Amino acid sequence: MHDRRHPLIGAFAVLLLAGACAAPPAARHPLDLALPPLRLEPPRVERLLLDCGAPLYILEDRSLPLFGFFGLARAGSAWDPQGKEGLAALVAETIRTGGAGRLGPEELDRELEFIAAAVSTTADQDAVSISLSCLSRDAERALPLVCDMLARPAFDPGRVELRKEQVREIIRRRNDEPRQIVGREFRRLVYGGDPYAHPVVGEPGAMDRIGRGDIEAFHGDRLAPAGMIFGAAGDFDRATVVRILNGAFGPAPRAGEGLPPPPAAGTRRVTLIERETEQAHIIVGHLGIRRDDPDYFRVMIMNEILGGGSFSSRILERVRVREGLAYHAATAFTTNLRDGLFYAVCQTKQETAAQALRIILEEIERIRSEPVTPDELAAAKESFSNSFVFRFATPLSSVEQAASLEFYGLPADYLETYLDRVAGVTAGDVLAAARARLHPDRAAILVLGDRSRISPPLEEFGPVRPLFVPGPSAPEEADR
Repeated sequence: MHDRRHPLIGAFAVLLLAGACAAPPAARHPLDLALPPLRLEPPRVERLLLDCGAPLYILEDRSLPLFGFFGLARAGSAWDPQGKEGLAALVAETIRTGGAGRLGPEELDRELEFIAAAVSTTADQDAVSISLSCLSRDAERALPLVCDMLARPAFDPGRVELRKEQVREIIRRRNDEPRQIVGREFRRLVYGGDPYAHPVVGEPGAMDRIGRGDIEAFHGDRLAPAGMIFGAAGDFDRATVVRILNGAFGPAPRAGEGLPPPPAAGTRRVTLIERETEQAHIIVGHLGIRRDDPDYFRVMIMNEILGGGSFSSRILERVRVREGLAYHAATAFTTNLRDGLFYAVCQTKQETAAQALRIILEEIERIRSEPVTPDELAAAKESFSNSFVFRFATPLSSVEQAASLEFYGLPADYLETYLDRVAGVTAGDVLAAARARLHPDRAAILVLGDRSRISPPLEEFGPVRPLFVPGPSAPEEADR
């Protein structure tokens, strides 16, 4: 039969066949690919001043019909009066649940539910915050309600007492989980009598000592809108938002900081909480750094290599990969308005607790003694830089990033220079940061476990002080 195909088709088929028979190009490993450096331009967030003197950060975005708003105050648990621990968290909770302005608690709840507006309040050691999320069409209805919560909270007695009962139950059950015990008691060991030592939720017996006068005084002293930082993002009318805020908030003096200096570092001390558990819980550490510390980037890159990164971090690689002692082992630096914490954590069998602790201390000492490798430094910097982009996932998160600079006293160009500062960290910087910021000879060592099964005993790390913690859901002394 005569072939009627075009001659070019046949020639093309020959070329395809020849290409298929030729040797494929050598595959390249992903790590060998040369990629351009990551460059991210954070969204430009505008800063305004309200009539009351408070800053308002704004980012308009019309891509979705959503509106987000938040307020941030330096009013966390660090400002709880002694003996009334948990006051900041109680105020934060009942600002939202206790009614506001002309609306009682149930009316306020119904109003927010009707327009599907989500309002939440939180407290941590440094801050009390309030946030609103709603559809853009409902912003003019929802925002005044949030302003009333901040400026004119009702603190309904029934809702206050309900929250107190919830807190009492949380505290009653706080010894049910070993990890909660270790984290809480470690803070006490490091901070001592400092306000940062107590849990945000409070201490046993504290709710009984907090009265309505304490709640109102804390709100008036620490949560005056003039002393807060606000942010708004999404699809909204700028003039309307500014008008609502200016109409709701009057001028008031800014609250002072009022925090004492951090406690002095002590000598190494070993503490054991006797508990029959399947695994020993280990935490080692000491005071860390402030959020505005000039060595922040060097310290964080150093920590990424030591134990803050992925499976490539030194402590996890030794404890889990090489020795098979634990599923997870890590280090972290927490940062606050004042000195945060450095700590290393691990859970392992009782019989290998001393071995795991020894490895952790060895790795802390090693990063203080010799430079990190070029590969370790490059991987840590890449990981730290890659996580930066997720800080701007939404318009509201971009505004929160900008507002946090003012909250922590960071320079205005901090976000624009962030990646350059990460890229500029050297192996020498990491070594200097480790020597200046890691102190294994002054670390608090806390182990929760069964002394009879821990072998060799913990005494190889220093004298062991026993610490009694009641068992799960057992009553505690109110003034422990």
